[in-house]
Amino acid sequence: MGRTAFSGPVYGAKSVLLTGLLSAMSSGTGDPISTVMLKTIVPSYEDWYLTEFTAHRQSTGSTSLRMTLDDDSTELSSIALNSSLAEQNVLNTITPTGGEFEGVQVLGGSTLSVLIKTGSSGVPASSGITATVRGFIRYLDTTRAF
Repeated sequence: MGRTAFSGPVYGAKSVLLTGLLSAMSSGTGDPISTVMLKTIVPSYEDWYLTEFTAHRQSTGSTSLRMTLDDDSTELSSIALNSSLAEQNVLNTITPTGGEFEGVQVLGGSTLSVLIKTGSSGVPASSGITATVRGFIRYLDTTRAF
């Protein structure tokens, strides 16, 4: 029996790589707040290629909420939820790494984080905040027997 290998993602291989929910975020009483919503380490035997970053907020909450997707403290994508409307939903397509059709490369061993930042204090709290990162994985470990 033969083995099939691909240099890129098989069509439809994209999936949710990281997702989370923050039930409520306080607006604080002083300076603007920066909160880590999600954090993970990419396994050392894979590279992740991130293609989309989405954010959703249920409440009308703060009108100056910003979410960032960071790779080892380097911002890959950001979303501003500036509307006072409830059920706001935003999708960012992430700029690909040079030479890739889609997806920014995140090396194995990197730390990925999603941060939520409020622009000012004294504004209503936001609730039902979700973030999702989609993409695909390339395995690097070539020591496995086939």
